[in-house]
This record gives sequence, C-alpha cells and structure tokens, in this order.
Amino acid sequence: MTRMSKEKIIKGMIAGAIVGGLLTLTNRETRNYVKQGLQQCGNRVSFYMHHPTEAIHQLNVQYDYYSKQVSSSLTAVLEILNQLQDATNKLTERDQDE
Repeated sequence: MTRMSKEKIIKGMIAGAIVGGLLTLTNRETRNYVKQGLQQCGNRVSFYMHHPTEAIHQLNVQYDYYSKQVSSSLTAVLEILNQLQDATNKLTERDQDE
C-alpha cells in the first residue's frame, strides 16, 4: 500500500468519525450526555490545575494499583507456564518410557 493510499484511508476514517459524531449529536439525550461529560472533564482539569499535588498523588496511587495488577497477572501467567512445562516434561518422559 502506498503512502498516498494510507493517507486517504486515514483521512476517510477521520472524516467518517467526525460525520458520525455530528450525526449522533442530533439526539437530545446524546447531546446532554456529551455536555455533562465535557463539564465534568473541565471541572477535573480546573481542580487539578488548582491542586497539582493532588494530581501527582492520584497518579502515584493509580501507578501503584496498576503495577500491582500487572505484577499479579504476570505471576499467574508464569505459574501457568510452569505447570504447562511440567505437564509437557511428564508427557515426554512417559513417551520415552514406552
């Protein structure tokens, strides 16, 4: 695929997303939902601009939480891989004994 083709695809996708987004805003409930979401986002930005230490604290808390989640998941994956390796070794030994 040429660079020009890729650019056309990306431009088409962006245009489609914009048109689709604008069409959904014809619904009153959707407009209200978007308006509330933008207001909440603006309120949070304003809060964190006035309380930067709270922003840093929240980032640290979230980092700690997600790093523990990733660590826990990796530990579980390693345990499963060890179990698979043990099972594979047992099958290999059984096949060699036969």
